Parts: sequence; structure tokens; C-alpha cells
Amino acid sequence: MIKRLIHNTVISALAFGVAALLGLLVIPLIIRTWGVTEFGLIVISRLLLPSGMMAVLDLGLSEVATQVVARAREHRDWAKASRQITFLGMVSTALTLIISAIIWFATPLLVIVMKVDSAHLETFTRIMHYTALANLIFVPALVWEGIVKGFERYNLLRVAEVTSTAAYVGLTFAAASAAAGFEVVAYIYLATLVARAVVIGIAALVAVRHKHVRLMPWTPEVQQDILRRCLLLLQGKLMGGISGPLQPFLIGLLFGPKAVGTYDALVRLSRVSRNVVSLLTSALLPVASRLDERGSATSFQRLGDLGLVMMPMFVVPPLAAAAILSPEIMNIWIGPLLAPYAFWMGLSFLVPICAQYIGFGSLIFLTRPEVQARLNRLVAVQLLIWAAASAATLHLFAERSLILGQVVGCIVILPWQLAELRSALELDRSRFVKVIGTQFAILVLASIFLATIAGYIRFDSVLKLALGSMVFCLITWVLQYFLVLEKRHRTVFPAVGQLMGLTSKSS
Repeated sequence: MIKRLIHNTVISALAFGVAALLGLLVIPLIIRTWGVTEFGLIVISRLLLPSGMMAVLDLGLSEVATQVVARAREHRDWAKASRQITFLGMVSTALTLIISAIIWFATPLLVIVMKVDSAHLETFTRIMHYTALANLIFVPALVWEGIVKGFERYNLLRVAEVTSTAAYVGLTFAAASAAAGFEVVAYIYLATLVARAVVIGIAALVAVRHKHVRLMPWTPEVQQDILRRCLLLLQGKLMGGISGPLQPFLIGLLFGPKAVGTYDALVRLSRVSRNVVSLLTSALLPVASRLDERGSATSFQRLGDLGLVMMPMFVVPPLAAAAILSPEIMNIWIGPLLAPYAFWMGLSFLVPICAQYIGFGSLIFLTRPEVQARLNRLVAVQLLIWAAASAATLHLFAERSLILGQVVGCIVILPWQLAELRSALELDRSRFVKVIGTQFAILVLASIFLATIAGYIRFDSVLKLALGSMVFCLITWVLQYFLVLEKRHRTVFPAVGQLMGLTSKSS
């Protein structure tokens, strides 16, 4: 099980890293070819997909489907899984019809509230109608993807991800060369996502048929259990979404498409970074579900302990380097157009940095609704802080105030979230505080050192940025290995080497 977890994690990280890099290459092209306003309109249309703002309303269909299949692989009751999957299919069908109808009929209102000018009105309306139709496939595809994840077939998912992204990037470059309208970019994106969804749907169908899963009427117990899990996930997604995917929508209401384009460009790199590193735990949910189904409390605790320490150890240094070197990254990536706002891009990296300390624990506790409910309450407090900080600075920083509010909310609530995860895992408080505190001190001191060096050395090329970031990461990793990790943490490295066949058992 653990070997497959490591294998799936590596596949996910590499594949999505490639896909994310390809996606980042397109943004400067779109802005330079069609303009910031047109880029903002494209961003707004994507908000109404399950990968955007609609993710807050998807009821956690993918995550619940993953848990259903993973648990069925342990208890072998595929008849029960059949009932659960049938009910999830019914819920996804009802949800997709509601969402698609609302998008289609609310488009005239959306055009008004988003301040779409007359030159773009007709084109934007057509984009929104095609988006509504595409959602008829995208929402049920969440269940299909969850089924594939439950069977831990991440290689198929990532091949589909990379292929669809590569097709989107290639066709977008072709559209720019042909001087096509900006709406073509939106249509290309929808078409590549539809192709990906169809491939995943076929894979899910083959997988469940192999286990003789079929449509079966669900029982009241199945309905109650699935709805409880869906509603808890909806609660968390709504609160997290308001301070995440919903922000561009709110900016569009307040300031229009150009501000949406500016905001998206400022947070795109940090958001992509967060998505990439989240894939390091994307293969974790089926493993955590199977451990929980077995009642393996000790293994579950050890998994959580390792994750809470290892995730920030390896992931935070690259994010911190990107935050410190944001002015140089902005100049190379976008150019001088948005260079004055580079500080805000750096500030936005504090959000994924905070997320690394709690992301692993939050994911494994999706299997335990009582802990998930307590974490949701903390997210609600974080949301109130975000709203207060953003509203207080809106007149000063316009769309950038929402970045500030999110950063303040994440930093203030992080200690309470860590305390909740430590308590749920029953970890020793003093040892846990010492580990997290030492990590924090090393990162702060190393960040000050990198910022000082950046004042003397010009990081004016991708190679220099990569080398500077690499040295920074190596220093922090080595320091944390010797000063942060305890013996029980270090034993993971030779164990992983043995599982992957890199070292012998004797070593």
C-alpha cells in the first residue's frame, strides 16, 4: 500500500508539474496577444467550471467517491459500494442540471454585474452558454475521477491531465499565430477538458465493471451516510472557496474584468504552486480511508505525524524562495507591465506556505467527520478575519486587498489549526511545538539571508533564479534534517529507498 502511495505521489507531482508549467506559459501569451481585459473575461468564464468557483458547490463528490471505492477494497462489500456509487451518480446528475441551467439563464445578469463592455458582450455570452453545456459532463466526471482515484490509478489521471493541457497550450499558440479572437482560447480549453473527462469516464466504467459494480437502489442508511459526508465537504469548500476561487468573481463585481486579469496574474503562480504541491497528497485519501477502515490507529497516527513534519520541510522552502524572488520572477515571466505589483505576488505565496502545515492532516481527517467538523469551524473564523481585513483595506489597495485579507486570515488561524490536528493525532505537545518552532526559525533566518543576497546579485535569468532557489532549498533541507527531524522521522528515508528498490534491505 505504501509503495503504491509513493509511486502515485511521484507520478502526480511530476505530471501536474509539467501541466502547470505548460499552463503558465500561456498566460503571458494571452495577455500580450489579446490584452488584460480579454484575459480577465476568459478567467471569469473558467470560474463557472468545477475546477474554478463551482468547486465550492460540488459537494465533494470526487472525495466521497474515492472513499467509497477505497473502503470497498478493504471490506469487499461491492454490493454496498454499488448502492453508494448509484446514489452519488444521482446526486451528480441533479447537481449538473441545476448548475448548467443557472449559468445559462443567469448569463444576461452576469454580463451586467461583471461590467462587460458592449464590444465583448455577444462573444462573452456565447462563451458562457458553451460553459453551461460543458458542465453537463464536468460535474458527473467528478464521480468518475473519484472512482479512478479510489482504485489508485493515478497514472491514467495524470496522463490525461498532461495530454489535455499540452493540447490546450499548443492550440492556444496556434490561435495566437492565426490572430483568432480571444473566445477561441475559451473554446479550446472547454474542448480539451471534455476530452479528458470522457477518457476518465471510460476508465471508471471499466474499473467498476471489473468488480461487478452495477446500478442498485440505495438504502436510507447509504443515503444518510453519503449526504452527511457531502454536506461536511460542502461546508468546508464553501468557506474555503469564499477566500479562494470566489475572490476573482467578487473582484469582477467590484472593479470589472481588467481588475480580474490583474488579480489572476498576481496570484496565478502561488495558486499553481499550491495545486502542484497538493498533488503530493492527492494519492493519500484512499490510503487513509483503508487504514481507517481497518482500524489501524497506530499506523494512522504515524502517517499523520510524518505528514505534518515532512510536508512543510520539503515544500515550504521552494515556496519561500519564490516569494522572496517575486520581483525577479515577475520581470522574467510577465514583463514590466505588472512589475510594480510584484510585492503582492510575493505576499500571495504566504497562503500556500500556511497550507502546507495543515494540508496533510486535513486530508487524512476527511475520513473522520467529527474532526473535519471542528476544522471547518476554524475555517469559518479564518473567513471572518479575511473579510474584515479585506474590507478595511479595499479603498487603499483595490483588488490587492483581497490578497492581504487572505494572508492575514491564514496566518492568524494557523496555530489553532495545528493545535487541532496535533490533538486529533494525540501527539506529544512539547515535541510537536519544538519541531514546528525549529522549522519556522530556520526558514525565517534562511529567508532573510536570501533576501539580503538578492540585494547584491541580479537574478535576471531563469538559470540564476533556479540556482539561487536550489541553493536556498538545499541549505534549509540539510538544516531541518539535522535540527528538526527526530530518529523516528529519519527512518522513513531508508524505508522509502527499500520500497522503491533504491537500497538493499541490509543497508
